Amino acid sequence: MPALTVKFDGDNAWPDLKYRPVQDTTQPIEVAVLEAGMASGKPSVAIRIDIDGGSIIAQTSAQLFVQAGRMIHARFPDLLD
Repeated sequence: MPALTVKFDGDNAWPDLKYRPVQDTTQPIEVAVLEAGMASGKPSVAIRIDIDGGSIIAQTSAQLFVQAGRMIHARFPDLLD
């Protein structure tokens, strides 16, 4: 199963990026659900970000994606109010 990490210390989430080139974008982030995207036949989620004429697509299981959302909501219970 693909890994998905949720970091609640966003200001210090990726200290290694201090030494790497980073490209920030204001482009929309698109999420697509692939109904049977996992080898098990379970759904997966593909996340697309367009940058400088190219695209990055990352994929994880829908289960991990939903769990990440639940973790964020547990940390910030008034988020959807």
